[in-house]
Amino acid sequence: MKHVVIALFILTVSLGLACGKAVEPPDGGSATSAPGESIQLAQGAATPPAASAESADAQASPEVRAVELRKNGTAPDIEAKDIHRILVDLDKIIADKPDLIIEFFFTVSSGEEIAKKLKFLDARYGEKVRIVALGIQEEEKALQEFAEGLDIPYHIIDSKQLGDESWLEQVDALPITLFVHPDEDRIIVKVLRGTGTAKANIIKDVAVALMQQGAEEDAANVADLALEAGEDEKAVHEAKGYIFTAAGKLDEAEAEFGQIDSKAGLAKVALERGELDKAVELSSQDPSGYAATIKARALMRGGKLDKAEAALGAAKPAEDWQRAEATAIEGRLHQEKGDTDAAVEKYREAVSLDFYNVEALSNEGALYREQGHLAKAAQVLEEADKRRDDDLVGMMLRQVKKEMEDANDLKRTELIRKQIADLSARYKELKAAGMDKPADEWTTRPLIVAFLPSERSTPVFFERAGTDIALRRELEARLQGLEHIQVVERDLLDKLLQELELGSSELADQDNQLRLGKVLSAQLLGFVDFAQAGPDVTMYLRMIKSETTRIETQVAKAFRANTDLDGMMDAFVQELVNKIAAKRRLQGLIAEATDDTAVIINLGAKHGVQPGQRFSIIEEGDPIEAGGKVIGRRQVTVGVLEVKEVQEGLSICSVLQKNEDVQLAKDTKVKEVYTR
Repeated sequence: MKHVVIALFILTVSLGLACGKAVEPPDGGSATSAPGESIQLAQGAATPPAASAESADAQASPEVRAVELRKNGTAPDIEAKDIHRILVDLDKIIADKPDLIIEFFFTVSSGEEIAKKLKFLDARYGEKVRIVALGIQEEEKALQEFAEGLDIPYHIIDSKQLGDESWLEQVDALPITLFVHPDEDRIIVKVLRGTGTAKANIIKDVAVALMQQGAEEDAANVADLALEAGEDEKAVHEAKGYIFTAAGKLDEAEAEFGQIDSKAGLAKVALERGELDKAVELSSQDPSGYAATIKARALMRGGKLDKAEAALGAAKPAEDWQRAEATAIEGRLHQEKGDTDAAVEKYREAVSLDFYNVEALSNEGALYREQGHLAKAAQVLEEADKRRDDDLVGMMLRQVKKEMEDANDLKRTELIRKQIADLSARYKELKAAGMDKPADEWTTRPLIVAFLPSERSTPVFFERAGTDIALRRELEARLQGLEHIQVVERDLLDKLLQELELGSSELADQDNQLRLGKVLSAQLLGFVDFAQAGPDVTMYLRMIKSETTRIETQVAKAFRANTDLDGMMDAFVQELVNKIAAKRRLQGLIAEATDDTAVIINLGAKHGVQPGQRFSIIEEGDPIEAGGKVIGRRQVTVGVLEVKEVQEGLSICSVLQKNEDVQLAKDTKVKEVYTR
C-alpha cells in the first residue's frame, strides 16, 4: 500500500506532538497507550503549479514551485528544530515513507483543543503516526510555556531563514489545516480553515482521508478513536458506514447507518448489494445531496442512463469526495454519449475535488486509449497509479505501455505487415482451393490461440470505462505469458481481419472460422462476452476448436469493477488452462532412439511437456472395419518413456519399460499417459 502525508498548519505559534504516551481523551475520558496499527495511505502527485523560488537554497533548482496555501497547491518545505535542537525536515520524513505525518501550526489562544486531540491520536498510534508541531522562533518563549502545560515537545523555525516568506502572508484565518500528499511535490489535498470543523472532528477527517486512499481497515480504526475522543457521533458513524461500504463489509455498514437512520447510507448499502430498486427508493427519501448521487449511480448500473443524468441535477453533496463522485459519474455519462470534451472536463473537475478519485483518472485514460492517444492515456494512468492502488488502472497502464512499445518497434511493424500479406494470400488460396491437411496428422501441434471479436453484442454498461477492453487484453497477455500457449498478436490479428474484411458477423460463419484457424495455425478460437448478472458482471469465454468449429471449453466468472480484478483474472486463467489440459492429450513421434536412456521425441516445452511426464510407445495393430471400410487401426502399447529433460521443441526421455521384441525406431508413435 502507498502512503500520504497529512500536514496540519496553524500559523504563528505551534508545538510538536511526539510523545507517544497514554493520554486522556479530549472529552475527559480515559485511554491507555496501545501500539497503533500501520495506517497505510495512497501515494501520488498532482500536476505541479508554476515554479518559483521557495528558499535561498532552492533558488538554483528549476523545479522549485511557489507555495500556495490552497487545495491542489504546494505546501511549504519546512525545516525546524525542537526544544532539544533535534532537526525535523519534511522532505526527509517523506523520504522515509511514513504511514502518516501530521504537521501542526496554531495560536495559543485557539489551538489547545486540536492539540489535545492530536496528542490523543499520537498516543494511540505513536509508532506509526508522526505528529510534528511547528512555530516560529520569535514565539519560542510562549511556545515553551504552552507546551509545558500540555506536556508535549515542539519544533521551531527561524523565519529569517525561510527565504521566501510569501506563504506566511497567505494566512487570512487561524488555524489552517492542510492535508499534504507525501512526495516531493507536496501537493495539498485538503484545506480546513479556522477552528470549527477542524476542532470538532479532526480525527474523523483523518479517517475519511484514509478511506479516500483505499486504507479502509485503518480508516475504521481511526474512526473508532474519533468516537473515543468525543467527536460528533452522528458524523463519525456516518463516516464508519461509508468506510465499511468501501471495504465491502455491508452488514457492518448497514449497522452504522441504522444507528443514525441515514437513508442515503442505507441506499449505498443496497446499491452495493445489487438491490438497485431499493437503492433508488431509499435515496429518494433522503434530501441530502449525496443521496441523489447514489440514486444516479443505481439508475446508471441498471442501464437507465437518461434517468441517471436527470438525478444528478439534484446532487449537491457537502463533502468534496462525494461531490467528486457525482462529477465523475457525470463525466462518464458524457463519454457514453460521445461528448468527450465535456467528459474530460468533468473528470478533471472530479480529481480537483478528490485527489484520490482514480475512477475519474481511469475513465479519462480509457477515453484517450480508445481515441488512439496512447501517450496521453499513459500519462493519466501513471498519475492514477501513483495516487492509490487500483487493479483496473494497473492493467490498463501495463497494456498501454506495451502498445506504445509495439507501435515504436519499426522492425516488428514491418514483420507484421509482411505476415499480413502472406496470411491474406494464404486465406484466399484456401478459400479457392478448399482445406488442406498437415503432413503429420499424428503429432500434437503447439497450442496456438486466436481471440476474435465476438458476434454477440455486449449489453453491459461499465461504470469504469474501458473495463471490457482491459480484461480482454489481460486474458491474452496472461495466456501469452505461459510457455506452452501461444496467442496470436492482437495487432496482427486486427489488421488481418481488416485486410480480409472480416467483421464479427462474418466470423460467426463456420467456414470462415475453419479457414482462419488454418491460416493462423490456431487450434482454438476465443470469443469473450460480458453479461449483467444482478450486481455483478459475468465475463464469459467460449473456446472454439477451429478444426470442428465446436465449443471446446467455456469459462465464466462474475466480478465487480471495483473489486479484486487481478484475483478474478488469476482464477479465470487457471480454470481455462486446467480445462484445456484436461482435453488435450499430447502425442508425437520418436525422432531418435539410438540409446534407451536418451530417446528423443518431437514434443517439447512449447507443446506443454514437463519433466517426469510419461508417454506410451504405440504400435499400430490390426485394422478396425465398419460397413466394409477401414475406420482405423488398433493401438497397442509396447513400452513407456519418462521425460528427463525438456527443450523448446523436443524432449529427452529414458525407457521405463518395453516389450522384449520391440525395437525403437524413428517415427514410432508415442502418446501421453493420461494422469490429469
